[in-house]
Amino acid sequence: MILDKMRLDGKVALVTGAGSGLGRAMAVALAEAGADVALAGRRADALAETEKLIAGVGRKALAVPADVSKAGDVKRAVGETESALGPIGVLVNGAGVFSGDETLKLAEEEWRRIIDINLTGTFLCCQAAGEGMTARGKGSIVNVATFLGDRAQRPARAAYNASKAGVASLTRSLSVEWGSLGVRVNCISPGVHRTPMMAPGLEKPGTEDWLKEKIVLGRMGEPEDIAGLCVFLASDASDYITGVNVFEDGGGWV
Repeated sequence: MILDKMRLDGKVALVTGAGSGLGRAMAVALAEAGADVALAGRRADALAETEKLIAGVGRKALAVPADVSKAGDVKRAVGETESALGPIGVLVNGAGVFSGDETLKLAEEEWRRIIDINLTGTFLCCQAAGEGMTARGKGSIVNVATFLGDRAQRPARAAYNASKAGVASLTRSLSVEWGSLGVRVNCISPGVHRTPMMAPGLEKPGTEDWLKEKIVLGRMGEPEDIAGLCVFLASDASDYITGVNVFEDGGGWV
């Protein structure tokens, strides 16, 4: 049955950026599909809230506070996950930060911060979890980029857009390198969602109405809108799909 292929029973997932927003929504969705989930992020209190949500659906959850831009933190998170829950079968790279600084005013330190977390962090997590996945001959990695990494229609997004375009390119490269080893690597490029990252921008009068006019479906995304796609790409239902970048944006800027 096709719905059985969507199940993740017996699998262990590691989700970065799991303390809030899209990362939390994807972590809970994976648990609802049957996975035990390790939650990585920098804020232990936020991870604890996600941990409670997963416990509420009857799955095991493990909070592993970590900074994905630091190789030592990433290796520790992978090691703690596999010691406590078992081999990682699913990795979701949801950790990310945003900068809206204009390019001429963008400090080098801010540029490096965005690249280090969004792109280097994704690389480090793929590398650390991918070592075990390739050795076992099975695994699914879901990276998170942005529709702006491909289309770049908004100003003052150079660091953010470049970092996420790099994530999409890294996805394709790893899919080619690891496909013959049984590991699938795919990417989701979300559009505008109602998340803590978006909250400051939505405070400006008229912003939400302007955004809705640009989106074919006529509404902003909610964090839960990404959940089904994440579970599909993580599961055996997408077993013949790798190297793709799926735009989950309500038809924004089609």
